[in-house]
Amino acid sequence: MDGNYTHLPVLLEETTQLLITDKSGIYIDATLGLGGHAIKMLAILDDKAKVIGVDWDPEMAALAAKNLEPYGTRAKVIQGNFANIDEILKREDLAGVTGILFDLGISSLHFDKPSRGFSLKHEGPLDMRINPGNPLTAYSIINHWPYEQIEHLIRVCGERHSNKIARAIVDKRSAKPMETTAELRDLIERVVPFRGEKIHPATKTFLALRVAVNYEFDNLTRGIQKAMPFLTKGARMGIITFHSLEDRIVKETFKIMADMGEWKMVTRKPIIPSEAEVTLNKRARSAKLRVIEKA
Repeated sequence: MDGNYTHLPVLLEETTQLLITDKSGIYIDATLGLGGHAIKMLAILDDKAKVIGVDWDPEMAALAAKNLEPYGTRAKVIQGNFANIDEILKREDLAGVTGILFDLGISSLHFDKPSRGFSLKHEGPLDMRINPGNPLTAYSIINHWPYEQIEHLIRVCGERHSNKIARAIVDKRSAKPMETTAELRDLIERVVPFRGEKIHPATKTFLALRVAVNYEFDNLTRGIQKAMPFLTKGARMGIITFHSLEDRIVKETFKIMADMGEWKMVTRKPIIPSEAEVTLNKRARSAKLRVIEKA
């Protein structure tokens, strides 16, 4: 682990205010990151409470464990995928928890560390794996998937130039495999010129690759479903999303849960960051928080 990395947790006050219903409870931060939300929870909770943090990225889990050391046994860090939250909680012998948070998306560490291959700004390998043990990489998709799969993946994530981009990728790799994020970014810039739009023309393609590499939509659905039985009566589930596809999954899933009669909405509309927070942290601008409670 090299460098000093920081990450500003989004909607920090709003999340803790809405999630914490019992100051002596057991809370799960299923996407721990560097521990920002967990530290805020621990500051509010009493000495009987406990926060268990889970992160799929071994590097992130190690950094978070260091950040949470001052809280002793009140905090525990587990390296694992929240899609397997049921297995994790069973191993911890937890039959019920008071609240669970899913803060989706990618940490600033992932974007700021070129070797992880997530960022448009920094040249790095076509990787994009949250967990380096994951066999699928962005390189595999770009250089081995057929045109039809690449085009479909990019289109589903909202890229209207998916046909042009996918065709350019296939043509480019036929001469030589694409190796870096800069190669892909520059190729997309040539196919879809950047004319001062609010977002870079490669943004949605990079998003699509990251989502596919890390099975993000499947993991989200599985994580929600597997966490549900462990929440006790009155416990809350909060989910922070960063793009419309994630938010749609959460919105529709929460509606189904509420319609079942065992859950009730806490947030009728998503909570979004204030202008002051967005000014301080531009990466917060697309964040949305939804919370549901077990009735």
